[in-house]
Amino acid sequence: MKTKLELVNVMVLNVGYARTTHHWGDEDLSSPFARLYYIKEGKAWLRFPEKTLEVRPGFMYLVPTFMPHSYECEPGFSFYYMFIYEKYQDKSGLFDFYEFPLEVKANEAVDIIFTQYCTLYPQLSLPYASAEEFSHHPTYHDYTRRYSQMERYERMQLQGMVWILSSYFMKHARVKESHGDDRIRMAMEFCQRNVEKDITLDMLADIACVTKSHLMRLFREKLGVSPMQYAIRKKIQTAQGLLLTTDMNIKQISQEIGISDSSYFVRLFKKNIGFTPQEYREKLR
Repeated sequence: MKTKLELVNVMVLNVGYARTTHHWGDEDLSSPFARLYYIKEGKAWLRFPEKTLEVRPGFMYLVPTFMPHSYECEPGFSFYYMFIYEKYQDKSGLFDFYEFPLEVKANEAVDIIFTQYCTLYPQLSLPYASAEEFSHHPTYHDYTRRYSQMERYERMQLQGMVWILSSYFMKHARVKESHGDDRIRMAMEFCQRNVEKDITLDMLADIACVTKSHLMRLFREKLGVSPMQYAIRKKIQTAQGLLLTTDMNIKQISQEIGISDSSYFVRLFKKNIGFTPQEYREKLR
């Protein structure tokens, strides 16, 4: 786990403040970036597949990458937000290794950090006065390009903000159970690092040094999916990231994740995400 933390490379896509003027919400969200909220006042709900949280002023909330969720806000609800995109050379991320709490208590330091960074980097705020327009913003390709063009010291400051705020969640995080089994871990890491390859069950069984049937059983017990379903999930997640941060066309993205037939890629993406790649890209704008 130490190596993973040392390799962290995060990109702050947005940081800002928003307030609702009337009832507002959105459904069927799943983003290749993590969302962190610091609640100031008002009532709202975050809905996840297995639970609903009524968010509370004075608390922070973390929505991990690729976590399906919806939200609903009452008029007068106000919050700070930060959207974080993880980049690792091996295409994995902290959410692959750790389970984080969704809610932690904030403090005066959190308030100061958000206030200060919103003042320092107004260009990273979503360019709207009301929270109702919060979901409608320029393509995130523009934000990733803007971030990459920042001075090194500015990127260091923003990454420092991520580390400080994330530490509140890391304090209560735990290593995922699946990473206690080296056989599963090796197969998972192979899928993460080789999304551009045509991965087969034979490959994964050889990597894990077990039979195919035994590997199937291990994955089902620990992850609730088959090895090939996990491999496809990592390909689709990589595609989500590319749809977010690049202007690559659908065929190029399909080839980037080792699927030569772009029509099959579109069908596979819709089966897993509920939208076609183009629909998903438009939803992120």
